[in-house]
Amino acid sequence: MKKVFLLLFVLFVLTSCMTDNPPQIIGIPRFQGGIMSETVVKAAEDVSPQAFTIFYRVETSAAMYEPVEGIYLAAWLSESTGIREFEYAAGKRHAVFVNEMELGEELPISWLLHCIASLATPMLIIHPPTNPDLYDIPEVELLIYLAQRLGSFNLPMFIVFYPDETHTRMPAEYTLLFRQARNTFHAHAPMAAFVWVAPSYTATPSSSFYPGHFAVDWVALPLLACWDYEKGFTDVLDNFETFYHSFHRHKPIMVLPLGVSHFTRGDYRYRIHQAAAEIAHIYKALQNFPRLGLIAYADNFTLNRVYRDDFSISVEPQLMVAYSHAITPDHFLQSLERNDTQNAERPNWVRSAHHGYIWEERIYIPIQTITAELSLHAPRQTIEINYSTVTDSRRISEKKITACFHNRVIYVDNLP
Repeated sequence: MKKVFLLLFVLFVLTSCMTDNPPQIIGIPRFQGGIMSETVVKAAEDVSPQAFTIFYRVETSAAMYEPVEGIYLAAWLSESTGIREFEYAAGKRHAVFVNEMELGEELPISWLLHCIASLATPMLIIHPPTNPDLYDIPEVELLIYLAQRLGSFNLPMFIVFYPDETHTRMPAEYTLLFRQARNTFHAHAPMAAFVWVAPSYTATPSSSFYPGHFAVDWVALPLLACWDYEKGFTDVLDNFETFYHSFHRHKPIMVLPLGVSHFTRGDYRYRIHQAAAEIAHIYKALQNFPRLGLIAYADNFTLNRVYRDDFSISVEPQLMVAYSHAITPDHFLQSLERNDTQNAERPNWVRSAHHGYIWEERIYIPIQTITAELSLHAPRQTIEINYSTVTDSRRISEKKITACFHNRVIYVDNLP
């Protein structure tokens, strides 16, 4: 009887240990067609495969004012917030400042002069005219007048043309007007880079509202992290990654604007600590997208917009401190790079749509990356990690593959 009791006790202890200590590995690595040997599986239980972001190097066409490396700092301020005042609070100069106007309005000359005095590049967002006195004037004539006025300043700038019109016009009308505007500025203000704002993160170069690569210098996506009572902040990074993989091979990308809510009128509650942490999280994560070239924080923007959330940071000292810390890395650029080699081919690091793994001191690359992105033949010998078919990087002998454990990045040098 004692022996039976002792046997039951041992079985109970072993079962409890197995329940309390599950294997760390998420998916047991498998050969195509069969499980690995038992010794390998046991080793996998001790050290699980670590997911790494993959970057590979390709030749891309440099766009107007696209930085070789890094992200331009930009801010969208209210009229009551001065450029110098904001930069002093942020502790860092900004490369670009944003303003908006309606087509047919007088230029914001005072703001332009402040940009020039601060050695910052202006970004003007152009909205359709709402003044009834201008309805009888063709938009093309208003565009010519605006381009001539801006061209007389003879300075680099960004023009964001009709960002909200995809909701009110037919695709053919919108794209035709966008191309006319780009041609007009090319003739009268050739130092202006044209920016297309996507209507949603699911937009692609084949979308009906996209004016075409020849008419667009940069593409932009708004990222507004609003607070949800059940889920917390909306996952803007997931949306951005979807958009990024659609356009990064063709154009540099802007976040225009970026906003993190610290006050919601739905429940009239302030969430300063949560917003400060989210600002730090987003700015750190966005550094991992090589062709993201500009982030404009929405400190205050109001024209034709009514939001239940408050995204401003200059009115809250704690948020301003969080923003100042978030933009400290040298990766965030303080001045515009005036490249004279627009459309010239140059090496660029591209972020893969798939993750690689490091396991047992070996680097594993997904088959999708090898075939679809690197345009190589897939090796026959593969394994499966976390439901992804991968191969040992040593089987890709024609490429130099290295890893950075600090940043959790695998680099594939895809150039000769």
